Amino acid sequence: MNRRFQLDIAITLGAVLLAVASLFLARNLHIDSSTDVFLPQKSEVIAINQRIEGTFSSMDAIVVGVSQADGKSILNPDSLQVVKDLTLAFSSLDGVDSVTSLTNTEHLTAGSDGLEVVPLLQGTSPEGLKELALRLDEWKEVYEGNLLSKDKTLAAIIIQPKVGLPESVEDTMLQEIGETLASGSFTGLTFSTVGLPVVKNQINKSLVSDLAILAPVVGLLIIIVLFVSFRRIVGIVLPLLSLFLSACLVIGIMALLQITFTMATMLVPVLLLIVGSAYTIHVMSHFYEEVSLFSDTLTPSETNGVVKEVLQRNRLPIIMAGATTAAGFIAQFTSPLAPFRTFGLLSAIGVLLSQLSTLYLLPSLLRLSYHRGIRVGKVRYPRASLSFFRFFKTIAFKGTKLLFFGFFVLLFATILLIPRIKTGTDMLGFFKPNSKLVRDTRLFNEKMNGSGVLTVMISGDAPSSVLDPQFLTSLEEFKNTLERHPEVGNVQTILPYLKRINALLNQDTVPYQREILDQGTFDFFGEMENQGPPLPSLTKESEQIATQGTFYEIPVDPEKYGLQTDADLKALLSQYLMLYSGNLSMFINDALEPDATLVIIQLHPSETQTLKDIFSEIQTFWEGRLKDGWKVETGGGEAVSLALTELVTRSQIYSLLGAIIIVYLLVSLMFRSPLAGLLGLIPVAYALMGIFASMALLSIHLDIVTSLLAALAIGIGVDYAIHFLSAYKRLNGSYDSGQTLQLVLGTTGRAILINAASVTLGFCGLLFSRFVPIRQMGILFCISMVFASLASLTVLPAILNRWKPKFLSTPNREPNPKKRSLL
Repeated sequence: MNRRFQLDIAITLGAVLLAVASLFLARNLHIDSSTDVFLPQKSEVIAINQRIEGTFSSMDAIVVGVSQADGKSILNPDSLQVVKDLTLAFSSLDGVDSVTSLTNTEHLTAGSDGLEVVPLLQGTSPEGLKELALRLDEWKEVYEGNLLSKDKTLAAIIIQPKVGLPESVEDTMLQEIGETLASGSFTGLTFSTVGLPVVKNQINKSLVSDLAILAPVVGLLIIIVLFVSFRRIVGIVLPLLSLFLSACLVIGIMALLQITFTMATMLVPVLLLIVGSAYTIHVMSHFYEEVSLFSDTLTPSETNGVVKEVLQRNRLPIIMAGATTAAGFIAQFTSPLAPFRTFGLLSAIGVLLSQLSTLYLLPSLLRLSYHRGIRVGKVRYPRASLSFFRFFKTIAFKGTKLLFFGFFVLLFATILLIPRIKTGTDMLGFFKPNSKLVRDTRLFNEKMNGSGVLTVMISGDAPSSVLDPQFLTSLEEFKNTLERHPEVGNVQTILPYLKRINALLNQDTVPYQREILDQGTFDFFGEMENQGPPLPSLTKESEQIATQGTFYEIPVDPEKYGLQTDADLKALLSQYLMLYSGNLSMFINDALEPDATLVIIQLHPSETQTLKDIFSEIQTFWEGRLKDGWKVETGGGEAVSLALTELVTRSQIYSLLGAIIIVYLLVSLMFRSPLAGLLGLIPVAYALMGIFASMALLSIHLDIVTSLLAALAIGIGVDYAIHFLSAYKRLNGSYDSGQTLQLVLGTTGRAILINAASVTLGFCGLLFSRFVPIRQMGILFCISMVFASLASLTVLPAILNRWKPKFLSTPNREPNPKKRSLL
């Protein structure tokens, strides 16, 4: 056993041990599917959301919808009892801050003292149900679309998790909610569960399982390409072992360094299987090509010599191709999004590992597999392919004008289509339209006020400042302005509560006439005690008059209320809050003297531009309407989505420019010619035009997944140019221009096509993903690789044939007489 053989065994065993250790570490991976993880922790919207949650509790509610399977009204004794039982069951779960439904909501009504807070539902008897219906109808702006659908077929149970709840506790809570809904005997009822925590939980559960599906599928597709290309077991198994090692090592690095497994980083192992196959295919293709040139059986030493020659020939192109691919990933370092930078780093490390395994492990496996030599008769180079590649030579020699015309047509079309590309990351859009989560959310959007949320926190400059009548008037105008947008389902504020208290206490007449004392503190209800007999309690008739009449308003006219100043009205409103014994912490930060109020804007599914318009209107509305010291802050899930969209767009521009510059410099340095850098970008240009034109035509959004594609396509697309230019330069001194092109097209061109087929088919495996953006990414990458490979085999040869760049000239060399010619 010679030293080379021993070293090959050691390299192989070491690689196997590293792969096993990496897979063992994979169980320690931390998963986070939220969009928050993509934003910088110092991002303004993150800080605003933290301040809002610190003041008004969590806004990321879980909503369980209860509806009749037959589409009838949910307001019946059996269904309401189920809602009540579920409300109680959910309230007892760990991590739940509050639960709200029709069965535990407080209702403002007339009482012996003019105002009383009672349960909205006071029994399921016919009288109780009739009373419930009356109460729901008389205060629709609070109940309708929030707790009950407009057609009364769906009731909502709103579960508010505690602020800062650990992800594991929230996942357990969601699991227990699902088990509760599945375990009960709820005949005739259907349930829907929606909300941002539900979406994140579903993505988390699907991430690892999705990877477990995609990796084998991609591997199988690569096996098919390798079998069709090489038609022998060794040509399939050896490249796969090399690819498997690099993918396992990357997973091990992620687990060892405690790198979060996100929607971006989950793609790294799968991408490495696809991208890494390019290097192994070039080595295997050139190995079998070299072996086929011999007429006799190769001895072990001759086999080692072939492996050595193939490595010497391909080492620099593989290194440079890997460098340019890594450059596409490294360009993500310019991204303002941390997961994108992590994705770039891991992918660049993965490319390096793929190169090392191709240049060291794969040769060792080849030597071990053929340690007894090779029978050349069993390794035939497919000569028929050369005639096929004469077609590309014909195009290069005779179709130059047509190629250039096609380029400018495609360029012009792409420029026109780019503005049509939509941006935005909709986490719900990650799922198939027929999935239960999407169907549940669609039902909720159709029947309720919307599942999207923007929150606006308005902070005053002093205690009770948000009770100022002039501010409350502006707040009502703000609400009405936003509700003119079709996408805005409802705007929730403190206003309906203040209006109803005002109406119930004042009925439809001025309750008193008196002069305000010059001295002392104004106390409307304290002074009322000295005004003679108490006011009679409201009757049902007077209550209806009150809530529908002139006093269902925010007090803005002191004289109408027997007062003198706006300060008196503010004090009156403060007294209202003192009388109200219910919980208004969702809208004000203090029960008596609030200096901050929250506005909750419920949205139906909206395009990014619509969100931008609403967001802009929020900001511009309050300009000039608030005094110095006041502050308006906008947060919520939709605000995060909007901020992420802007960062993704910026990231796309930065990474695209960065990748192009890096790739241009690397190719120019490799061939020591600036012209080489430009030629190397030809397949890149076609790949990018294919991507952006397809995104516009197929209505594919630029989001946190698809935005990774362009820089990656640059890194891989330029590989074809590097291999083609390297082969052309190597053979150019031995043959004339036409023969050189024919040889390059028949050898390296064949490897390029096999590589492109492997990469394209590998990305077709992403179509089996559960996530829509990942499937879209697979489609776009397939398109880009078709464009890049065809440009490498048509446009690039046409340019070389027409202009014959000097940097590709080499001294004349005689072909090796011991080998058969491929011509």
